Amino acid sequence: MTNRLPLVAALAATILMTGHRAEAAGTFDPSSLRLDQLQVVGSHNSYHAGLEQGIRTEVERANPDFAALLDYAHPALSTQLDRGVRQLELDIYADSQGGRFANPHRPGHPEEKWALPPAELALMRQPGLKVMHIPDIDQHATCEPLKACLKEVQAWSHAHPGHIPVFIILEIEQSNDVPGATPVERFSARTFDQLDATIRSVFSPGELLTPDQARGTAATLGDAIRQHGWPTVGDSRGKIAFLLDQRDNGPLYLAGHPSLRGRVAFTNAAPDAPDAAFTELNDGPAEQITALVRRHLLVRTRADVNTVEGRSGSVTRRNLMLASGAQIISTDYPQGEAARWSGYRVGFPGGGPARCNPVTAPANCVSRLLEPPGPDAMRLRRVVVVMRHGIRSALPGQEPAGTTIAGGWPQWEVAPGDLTPHGATGMRTIGRFERRWLEENDLMSGDACPAPDTVSLHANSEPRTVASALAFVSGFAAGCPLPVTHLAAGTPDPLFSALEADPSRFDMRAIVPRLPVADTIFARHADALATLGRIVQCGKRPCTFLKSDNHVEPDASNHALTLSGPIREGSSIAEALMLAYLDGKPLIREAGHIVDVGELGALSALHAAMLDSIVRPRPIGALLSRDLRARLVDDLSAPTGPAFRLYVGHDDTIAPLLGMMDTHVLAPGYAPDEIPVGSALVFAVYGNASGKALIRVLFQSQTPEALRNTPDNADPSISFPHVPACRSPDGLCTPEELLPLLRTEQAEADPLSNIQGK
Repeated sequence: MTNRLPLVAALAATILMTGHRAEAAGTFDPSSLRLDQLQVVGSHNSYHAGLEQGIRTEVERANPDFAALLDYAHPALSTQLDRGVRQLELDIYADSQGGRFANPHRPGHPEEKWALPPAELALMRQPGLKVMHIPDIDQHATCEPLKACLKEVQAWSHAHPGHIPVFIILEIEQSNDVPGATPVERFSARTFDQLDATIRSVFSPGELLTPDQARGTAATLGDAIRQHGWPTVGDSRGKIAFLLDQRDNGPLYLAGHPSLRGRVAFTNAAPDAPDAAFTELNDGPAEQITALVRRHLLVRTRADVNTVEGRSGSVTRRNLMLASGAQIISTDYPQGEAARWSGYRVGFPGGGPARCNPVTAPANCVSRLLEPPGPDAMRLRRVVVVMRHGIRSALPGQEPAGTTIAGGWPQWEVAPGDLTPHGATGMRTIGRFERRWLEENDLMSGDACPAPDTVSLHANSEPRTVASALAFVSGFAAGCPLPVTHLAAGTPDPLFSALEADPSRFDMRAIVPRLPVADTIFARHADALATLGRIVQCGKRPCTFLKSDNHVEPDASNHALTLSGPIREGSSIAEALMLAYLDGKPLIREAGHIVDVGELGALSALHAAMLDSIVRPRPIGALLSRDLRARLVDDLSAPTGPAFRLYVGHDDTIAPLLGMMDTHVLAPGYAPDEIPVGSALVFAVYGNASGKALIRVLFQSQTPEALRNTPDNADPSISFPHVPACRSPDGLCTPEELLPLLRTEQAEADPLSNIQGK
């Protein structure tokens, strides 16, 4: 077993790369991998069909915060399995007499009935184990009763022979905490026997992975797991494993069944208990999860909770849990079910239902081999990356004359605007990360230099972009003669610097009136401007330019813009402060207070506001991105070409592309729509044997803390931005949906549309 530094990224559902160097696929036998050496994504409350509209209205009126917690729903269990979910969760209620839940009502008001549809009412009148979230309020499930849910899973399993095990978490409901709601029937030893009998009535012994199989000849299940780990993938294909959710179920379920002998399900056990094989740490901490994973325990955790991450789009928790090595990552937003507010989802960018565990899998593990693909399975064919350069020093004027911060502006060891040594280290890390992805998907060999025709690297002519590309190559293919193409220094490249390369295309007197009102955008960030005003001083006085109006005007040539106010100085200074933090410069201490990374991340909203005002909007973004968009259309649609293509430019290279796609991004540690140094817009092209092609849009960025403190291990975080034109629920775009957004003649047809911030 080889321990590696874990990734902090994820398709990471949408589906993440494996995080370790893969050898030739032929040396890896997926059947030999133990189940504790893989990682899968599961759905939380997988049966949840969502609130009935009338009940939703009532709950929202009485308790809007509670209603927000319930505001999610899943499709059928079989649909989730089709999309790659390999853990399901069912909440189980006992109903030994039948009819207990046949008359839902407003809690505390039994006379106010919430009638059930006839078919559901008939099921509720029958005795047996039921599946639901909260009696009365949230009873609707996509399958009912429990036996019907199990049969649906069995039917899917029979139709997909060779699948890795499906883990089904059973949450045994022993109480109803809603005052005045229908009381529940508590489970007894007899009820647990009934649960096992119900499962065995559907699945044959050969279709189940049970504690007896995992224990083997060991004295206890815990001994077997500690000494040998879980059974292998080869011994578990096509099987279903049941896991009990609450730890307090253990004593009753274990009664008469020491170490789970003869039982169907694995208990949520204390790590040192005789029945310890599976445990839950839904909220981490990640370090504790990693320690248990290294002891071969199967750990379930949650990537998000209570719709918080779905609404905010924050991927911090998700990334930590994926990197922890927990084998089961549960979410309300698995692949194909992106949060409607933010596009947040959980999966692995390389595709597939499982990946090699980033903590415990052997170094030669290949994720794509874990589950045999179907005949129409999509395989990664090509990756096109548009990246911003790495950490640079402040540009001339970015730390304005006459301004100061506590301790003074930092000293930079390179010329203004150049890539720093710290930034070069971060770019090398990104290069290693991208190479692992390509190796994992069999697009490159792990022990050879890439063939010249498989890689294309092009940078803007600026010294920092060329240096960033070269640093990337030193991580991507160390010692290999991969050329980075670029124009001569000082020659503007229209792919990246259209305003300098072809100023005549920009009629600013016509463009400026079509841009959003900068004051409107910056008004949303008054708190950030106030914070910046506290940090930065003009002599002994506050800097008045931070409180002035924003002005965006054509310059004298009519081919460039003149800026003043916060859109110029505020956005520029905020970025300079973050660059100094990323490069490891001394922290700012003002009035006894340390300006931490959280405040700097909030200040990045000012730089993002500048991009939203004068870079992202279509009237100017279409012209800025014209040449690069044409190149991208060729890259994404050509039948053949390099497996990996990289363009290294600037923030104003990426922001216009996002604007043309009406797509928003959220980099961990930064404000929405900020384009950090080293971040990248990624187009992953998938295809199958029948010629079908799909494109996934990804966004990757390094967290500020990792880039500052451990740049040689700052693997990018992956997110899956929502592209409105792409209608597939799993976030994949057809070429017919995506390419028109990039084609010059179509994208520029309506310059008045897609204006952000109006």
